[in-house]
Amino acid sequence: MKVLVDDVGSFPLLRGISKDAFARVYPKALRMCAEGKSPLEDEAVAENFYKPVAASLASKVSSGLDVINYPQHYDMHKQFLEPIAAFQEEPFLVEKKYAVIPELRVVEKEASKYGKLMLKVCVTGPIELHLRTDFGYHIYEEILLNLAESVNRFLRNSMLSTNHVETVAVAIDEPSLGFVDLLNIEEDALVRALEASVEGIAARVQIHLHTLKSAHIPLQAEGIDIITGEFAASPMNMDILTKKTLDEHDKYLRAGVSRTNIDSIIGELVERGAEPEPEMLVEDEETIRKRYEEVLSRYSDRVVFAGPDCGLGSWPSQGVARLLLERTVRAVKSLSQ
Repeated sequence: MKVLVDDVGSFPLLRGISKDAFARVYPKALRMCAEGKSPLEDEAVAENFYKPVAASLASKVSSGLDVINYPQHYDMHKQFLEPIAAFQEEPFLVEKKYAVIPELRVVEKEASKYGKLMLKVCVTGPIELHLRTDFGYHIYEEILLNLAESVNRFLRNSMLSTNHVETVAVAIDEPSLGFVDLLNIEEDALVRALEASVEGIAARVQIHLHTLKSAHIPLQAEGIDIITGEFAASPMNMDILTKKTLDEHDKYLRAGVSRTNIDSIIGELVERGAEPEPEMLVEDEETIRKRYEEVLSRYSDRVVFAGPDCGLGSWPSQGVARLLLERTVRAVKSLSQ
């Protein structure tokens, strides 16, 4: 099975594009798309939302990725919690009409420029979303399941299939799973919520975890068939999840093989007395290739996707973020021919 190179999603805005301006028009862009309007119909939305997303898509395409996650420039929690709160048919359950990711309308319109795009859709998972509600760490199963149904509605509305773009993968982002104490709720309830969030999704389904300490939870979930391991910044993850475990559960792996923890990278360079020039922030291809080689030696045919550990939204520029994608693509493909 060919290993596909994908990315996690978040990406820096082009220099000169205001994050504040993007954030201000984002809710309006969502409403317009949900109500059947083009984001190009409004001058402010076109200038501060459509054009930046289109530019970031072009940058990602140029990196050589096999599967491209739509460019995420908005806060990963607000992106879903805001429409859930504004357009709910019952508490924490978003109306189907408004369960949209407006960036996908940009991708759909721009895709013809690139032949045929294989698309990935990252959404923030129900556990992570619950942790950002007023109830925080006290998990209520009814709320969790409504959030899971909301996530499912966002995903169902994201299944693009046209002459120029196909949604081939989705990812549930659960960065806190394994880091926080969720003992007030049974693990079975967490499994049910994960299953509900991806029910009926006709694409390869990943779950993005920042640590694999709680990987046993999604391993039990039907509908999730790919576990993401961040192996670049956290190589100990390879000791937590084994190929034998993946075989036993018939699950596959998305391997993070290039570092994206930018604050740590800059800190390490400063400690060495180096002035962090942009290219120094990105690992060289040989380092990435050797890490990927180690992943293949451990997991062999269980690896189906590989790419950067995490998103690149906090990186200093789009140029250096694209360089990381390019080096990752070349390193992986050098061993995947």
